[in-house]
Amino acid sequence: MTADESRAGLRKAGDADLHPSTPVAGDDPGWLRGRASTSDSVGSPDKDKPVTLEVTVPKSLRKSVRQEAKRRGISVDEVVIEALQDRLSR
Repeated sequence: MTADESRAGLRKAGDADLHPSTPVAGDDPGWLRGRASTSDSVGSPDKDKPVTLEVTVPKSLRKSVRQEAKRRGISVDEVVIEALQDRLSR
C-alpha cells in the first residue's frame, strides 16, 4: 500500500450483537474493576509489592505474633513477612 492509497475504516462485525465488546454487568474481569493494575498483567510484577494473603492460624500463634510485633515496634505484617522469608531461605 502506498501513502496515496487510503485504507478502509474500521467496521462493525456482522456478529457484533453475539460478541459484545464489553462484558455483561456483574461479570467484569478483575482488570475492569480496578483490582489489578496493568503492570501486574504485563511483564513481571514487582518483587516487593505487598499483596493480601488470608490465612487461618491458632489464636496462640496470633497472640505471639502480635506480642513480637509490639515488642519490636513493627507491624504484624512485617513479623509475618520476615518469618516467611526466613522459612523460604532454609
